[in-house]
Amino acid sequence: MNKNLARVILITAGAIWGIGFVANKFVLDNGWQESQLIFVRFFTATILIFAVFFRRILKTNWKTIKYGLFLGIFLYLGFFFQTWGIANTTASNNALITAGYIVMLPVMVYLFDKTKVHTKTVIAGFVTLIGIALITVDFKDLSNIASGDYLTFIGAFFFGIHIYLLGKLTKKVDLYVLMAFQLLAFCIMATTMMLVKDGFPSIDLGNAIDLKVLLVAVFMGAFGSFLAFVMQSIGQKNTNASEAAILISTESLFGPLFAIAIYGDPFDFQF
Repeated sequence: MNKNLARVILITAGAIWGIGFVANKFVLDNGWQESQLIFVRFFTATILIFAVFFRRILKTNWKTIKYGLFLGIFLYLGFFFQTWGIANTTASNNALITAGYIVMLPVMVYLFDKTKVHTKTVIAGFVTLIGIALITVDFKDLSNIASGDYLTFIGAFFFGIHIYLLGKLTKKVDLYVLMAFQLLAFCIMATTMMLVKDGFPSIDLGNAIDLKVLLVAVFMGAFGSFLAFVMQSIGQKNTNASEAAILISTESLFGPLFAIAIYGDPFDFQF
């Protein structure tokens, strides 16, 4: 695949995740718990990916299954802390802090691969970090940083590990099968957490709001957790991990824009 096309695919995935921050916030603000939202999103995505790629999946090998299940752990932890975080902060902050993985990833590449990170990547990481700090941190009162901001940062760490590993593994095995078992592992963990913590969401299909919340969650499962992750895998297979992180981090641009335009989020510089 042409590298420029791979870059466009990654940016498009970032845009889909950007609107996902607003969709997640809407669902959580209308009575659902974090575990319920994650379950519906990834149950939907898992059903779709197994339905679409079942012929490839039937021909797979244990190595691909093992890699996928392993990746699913880090993806789940990233989403768990990110979704927990958005319940206790704004959609804008959640989007921007999640982009912290762009700072972490070059460090991981350097430490694990012993590869020198390109100067442009380092500069891009620092620019992102400064932007996050200016918009999310109130320097006049550091004690007012929302608990959700800390949780989101933990999620960003796990996303960084996930992006690093995904970039390496998509070059070794069938990326669609890898993604299928990654989502399956995620779905198993999400289902377990929901049943233990909150149970199934209460939905009255005759209630317009309940129906809308369910449709938004399913929509994000189809587009944010199926389509966008397949696009990420395709893009990362044809780029390096650090470049992919920069391009995917456009979610931190699209997230606040959608949050302001659609959800009316406050958004200013904290001085």
